[in-house]
Amino acid sequence: MVVKWKKFIEKHPFRDIINHIIKDIETNNLEQYFIKPLSWYTQYFRIRKGNIRIVFEKTSKGNNIVAVDTRGQIYRWLK
Repeated sequence: MVVKWKKFIEKHPFRDIINHIIKDIETNNLEQYFIKPLSWYTQYFRIRKGNIRIVFEKTSKGNNIVAVDTRGQIYRWLK
């Protein structure tokens, strides 16, 4: 089963840049990004790259990608 945000990345013209950011999130190489916590979800954080938002969750086992979408649609994934 393919996750919905993976389908979004496959169709996006900047998929190489998005995949690089996701790789950095998964390897916890985050010092070069401005990370903002989501105010209503304490465990979720977001990275912004232009109009794209990448929301991830920090856990004891590592970082998990929650959603990847445009600015207007990203927070619908979190409901």
